[in-house]
Amino acid sequence: MKQSDYEVIIGLEIHVQLNTKTKVFCACLNKYGSIPNTNVCPICAAYPGALPSSLNKEVLKKAIKTGLALNCEINKYINFDRKNYFYPDLPKSYQITQKDNPICKNGYLFIDTEKNLYKKIPIERIHIEEDAGKILFSQGNVNNKSLIDLNRSGAPLIEIVTLAVISSPEEAVDFLKTLKTILLYLDVSDCNMEEGSLRCDCNVSIKKKDTNALGTRCEIKNLNSFRFIKNALDYEINRQKNILNKNESIHFETRLYDGKKNITLPMRDKEENSDYRYFPEPDLLPISISEKDIDRIKKSIPILPYLRFRNYLEKYNISQLDAKSISNHKHLSDFYEETIAITGNRIKII
Repeated sequence: MKQSDYEVIIGLEIHVQLNTKTKVFCACLNKYGSIPNTNVCPICAAYPGALPSSLNKEVLKKAIKTGLALNCEINKYINFDRKNYFYPDLPKSYQITQKDNPICKNGYLFIDTEKNLYKKIPIERIHIEEDAGKILFSQGNVNNKSLIDLNRSGAPLIEIVTLAVISSPEEAVDFLKTLKTILLYLDVSDCNMEEGSLRCDCNVSIKKKDTNALGTRCEIKNLNSFRFIKNALDYEINRQKNILNKNESIHFETRLYDGKKNITLPMRDKEENSDYRYFPEPDLLPISISEKDIDRIKKSIPILPYLRFRNYLEKYNISQLDAKSISNHKHLSDFYEETIAITGNRIKII
């Protein structure tokens, strides 16, 4: 079959590290770049008998703020669950997360596609969870070593999960760029992709255009740049098409992206929900959220970039390119509006 005979289906899972002062379930500093294993206590290092303290209130506020900005419903009653898996940088051998009662659900975000048409990308859910630690690989003269830094263990994350309606690598990057701009406006994260504050897992499958049967999906883990996301998806889509053109089967698996070779590589078989043996977290109480709290957080949300963009087109005689360039950066947009207030719209953009 020709490459054009296939339809691409992509869903994204975006991990956003929140910029709170302390971690999500303990009082350790949530700070990047510290000496390894210095921002650690018995709770986030999982000493025997150590229990999580109460949820960091700032984490809850920032999660709700993000959900409101992404047009989500806010759940008034939430609880936490244990997601069980074994990995060297996960000291408890489980992750505290949310499964059945996430903080936000049923949202959406519009993106501006290449054809200057808006496309609605549904957001299935946003949930709060704790981060794992970090594995550091050290290459010596004799033996390679793997070292564990637990400074990131217990750092506060929100995971934003889209429905699988994205149809190209370009759309995936457009969504992430739009989302990043909104997150920076909200001041919930520094979104530094190099440092891992914003990273993405991409689920991708392809199917024949003349059938409703979905293809077997593969997940590409921990992509932390727009270029890597675009290149990894391009490669993976072509890899799956070539497999199907040989009448072979695609393996349901998790893959990693090698940025130097520009290829994706097998990592492990893909887990299902049952493999994680979820069960309710027994050491944390459920949380009720009042309408008054939600309204208070809603009032703290600034005018978001797409509204500013539209205002600039309607009120001021500037091009779409200029309006987008200004509205994409909050500090620049604030400066522009303050200057207009002083000069009375006597600004010429060069």
